Amino acid sequence: MILSRETVKNRIVFLGTAGARYAAFGLIRQAGGIWIDVEGTNIHIDPGPGALIYSHKKGLNPHWLSYLIISHRHLDHCADINHMIEAITLGGKRKKGILLCPEDAVSEDPVVLEYTRNNLEKTIIIKEGLEIPFESGKIKFPIKHIHGVDTFGVVVENSKKNISIGYIADTKYFDKLIDAYKTSNILIINTTLKNPKPLIPHLSVPDAEKLIKEIKPELAILTHFGRTMVSNKPWEIAKELSEKTDINTIAAWDNMIVDTENFKIVRQK
Repeated sequence: MILSRETVKNRIVFLGTAGARYAAFGLIRQAGGIWIDVEGTNIHIDPGPGALIYSHKKGLNPHWLSYLIISHRHLDHCADINHMIEAITLGGKRKKGILLCPEDAVSEDPVVLEYTRNNLEKTIIIKEGLEIPFESGKIKFPIKHIHGVDTFGVVVENSKKNISIGYIADTKYFDKLIDAYKTSNILIINTTLKNPKPLIPHLSVPDAEKLIKEIKPELAILTHFGRTMVSNKPWEIAKELSEKTDINTIAAWDNMIVDTENFKIVRQK
């Protein structure tokens, strides 16, 4: 399905659903991140390996992008950031695009090269509580996550449609996540583990269940799957969570499109 700016409007496109290094760099699933369109404002979150290619294959033109967001500096979330900046700015021929990222993504040993970053309109360092307004909504970073490096989830609001999309990026579970994302109509949860592993700061299925029960979104979407999730059929796990929480819960797949106005998957031919 080739997308135009019109057909992708008010949609989420999952350009990848792989979580952590083994799934992302082992090519078990794609890892191109999440593309969100809000009334024509295009936002790309976590452009991991292959993001540029997967965007083009999906008919998503990087020239449309206004914002690039890196939740944290791990390469499964940002390996293609410099490629995306080159595409947006036509290799530096035009100043375009705003990068939002933690400070350690651009400081010592940066994952975003100064050479490409200088071609953007602006780079904004994410801090807890940062809010960036745009024409039809707002991008918010409600809380710092627990993940070993500076990590932030994102809330993207569409004020015209009263839609709030929460993206809980990589993190260890902690109770403050509930209040931070409680306004989300659509809740995207990076669910890397099937079962909790105390030494690994990623969310598991029981963590996702608690978040869904407490936040009560209209639609919950699991993504960013590690090997244990992929091997245990995440679509079946999502079905079980729907039954346990009484919240419509789905497991994302590569190139899935979600209609954010109607809280449903756009069926593809």
